[in-house]
Amino acid sequence: IDGRYERRDLVGSGGMAHVYLAHDEVLGRDVALKLLKPRYAENEELVERFRREAKSAASLSHPHIVPVFDWGETGDGTYYIAMEYLPGGTLRDLIASGKTLPPRAVVEVALEIAEALQAAHKRGIIHRDIKPRNLLITDSGHIKVTDFGIARAAEATTVSDLGDILGSAKYMSPEQAAGGQVGPASDLYSLGVVLYEMLTGTVPYAVDTPWDVAVEHGGGPPPRPREVNPEVP
Repeated sequence: IDGRYERRDLVGSGGMAHVYLAHDEVLGRDVALKLLKPRYAENEELVERFRREAKSAASLSHPHIVPVFDWGETGDGTYYIAMEYLPGGTLRDLIASGKTLPPRAVVEVALEIAEALQAAHKRGIIHRDIKPRNLLITDSGHIKVTDFGIARAAEATTVSDLGDILGSAKYMSPEQAAGGQVGPASDLYSLGVVLYEMLTGTVPYAVDTPWDVAVEHGGGPPPRPREVNPEVP
């Protein structure tokens, strides 16, 4: 890729991009290489946002944010972002395994995510897609947030593509699900959903589409975490 990255194994795939383990031949290190899917590379507005937001993401430096090393376009029109490779998996993998974290550990994880979001928000960057799959686990058990740039770029897509790109509506704030203006509070809502899921093993509202979010909220609050998991203080 671009005369520098040797693509190896496919390690993940989202609505908008494929992620590969790759080797940086210049610096001699493994990286996670995110390649924009060809059908989105044809959308000029999306590509322009992708470029701009990849640059913004690369400017973020924080212990709990996955660093972006490089970004660009190959000769054949493939757009990529090279990031730190973390082989420890995602918070989604941990939740899906059925392993439960004690409440104190869950709070520590949530604080690390909140610190990462605070750093991004101070720079005017809203993530828009906080969910367990975008929360990577380091070898030491800490959390790093990824995918700042792509979440922003997704705004250039059509409504029909939005759910595919941003993934599950379960983590969307009501204003985002309604197509309204999003801000720091939108990210904190999504963090609240992740916190709830870590404590209970389930999300507060099991919606399928963004349009269902307002309906579920209209029906009242979800069960308190302690009602689902008696171990929660």
